[in-house]
Amino acid sequence: MTNEERSKVIGGSEIAAVMGLSRWKTPLALWAEKTGEIPQEDISDREYVQLGTELEDFVAKKFERITGKKVRRDTRTFTYSSEYPYMVAHIDRRIQGTDELLECKTCSAWKEKEWEGEEIPVEYILQVMWYLGILGMKKGYIAVLIGGQKFVWKELEFDKELFDRMVINAKNFMQAVQGKQPPIAMAGDKETLGKLYKGTEGGQLELEEAAMKSIDQDLEERDALKRTIESAEQRIEEIENRIKQEMGENDLAMTEKYKITWKSQISRRLDTEKVKAAGIYDEYCKETVARVFRVNANKGGKK
Repeated sequence: MTNEERSKVIGGSEIAAVMGLSRWKTPLALWAEKTGEIPQEDISDREYVQLGTELEDFVAKKFERITGKKVRRDTRTFTYSSEYPYMVAHIDRRIQGTDELLECKTCSAWKEKEWEGEEIPVEYILQVMWYLGILGMKKGYIAVLIGGQKFVWKELEFDKELFDRMVINAKNFMQAVQGKQPPIAMAGDKETLGKLYKGTEGGQLELEEAAMKSIDQDLEERDALKRTIESAEQRIEEIENRIKQEMGENDLAMTEKYKITWKSQISRRLDTEKVKAAGIYDEYCKETVARVFRVNANKGGKK
């Protein structure tokens, strides 16, 4: 599927972002890509993406051997309905002789805890639920190869209430895309906002009274949160310093719950003054432009 085609649909790998539940992409970032405000990054040449594709067949065959279920590849594009043609599904495998599907995943060994017990990353739960709802199925499976050394598989039952919420969110999101109305920014949108709004030198936003009150309330809450963070950081430092004092010259301490180390380590930093003195600073200095967000008290009131 081309980027232009992707801009007109919502697939299973995107529904978590639409719901505001993705660790990798916010609703605003996805909206910016689909409206063309920000070019969509092409990651098809990334090695982990290529390996994931190549290992998909291995994961499917491993699932077959462990469960005894036979699967077959299905490369068709499924749409939810004529009313919502932009809600699409591209599944990995069908379970033969059943009304069930299989999604194949790979991940690094660092992600093993995300799959312990009954745990499943929320992005994959939503992806499978999206596919089940669109295809009208009642059960799906996720099989994952972890770090190339561990294989697990999980079963998911269709949740109609969750799917209905997903449909509503998808409908509202696509309306925002078509109407060029961006979703509200959230944590994780700093880089996206910097790309969307380059800034105009000297431009000033004229705020209505209601908007001013809303922003003042937000910034007052921000100030209170920053004070809470500062207090917490101070308390953390106090705790750490007491333990350091207890350890003295020792670099290791053990409790029933914790292993504590306080060791010297070497860090290397570039001596910019010497580089400047050598006359090569400008040659190796890379200039970047970024908008800096600052808030100060307006002692003179609105002007």
